Amino acid sequence: MTTTTWKACIRTYRDVLVATDFFTAEVWTWCGLVTYYVLFFVHLGSRKVSMAGVTSHPNEQWMMQIARNVTMETWGFLAPGQYLIHDRDGTYCPASQQLIDTAGVTRVPLPPRSPHLNAYAERWVRSVKEECFARLILFGEASLRHALQE
Repeated sequence: MTTTTWKACIRTYRDVLVATDFFTAEVWTWCGLVTYYVLFFVHLGSRKVSMAGVTSHPNEQWMMQIARNVTMETWGFLAPGQYLIHDRDGTYCPASQQLIDTAGVTRVPLPPRSPHLNAYAERWVRSVKEECFARLILFGEASLRHALQE
């Protein structure tokens, strides 16, 4: 599938497409500089962003809990019939992928080394880092969460 074809496909189906990705943020804590991992989801049709979680150690249990949270019927961000675009990061463990599949969401893993295919998520990360984090010094996880929420 060419890039032009892929873009046309995204425009046609953006109301049922959701993109997800991780990014990192450096935060000062009592222990020194700590890298936090932020997992977020972007609904391509509305461009609404949902912060799924923030952690300094993304492990399998954390990813499974996130998968449960985003697929809950009453208030989860992912609904059955949607397509989830994600990269092939090893943090997306098989157990969390299975939870998402069971919820009726179709996962679309992107080819390796193809950041342009997840352009909505990549652009949001760039905006956060340039317009927010470049102007702030974050002290602790709470300040990171507050900055992301605002």
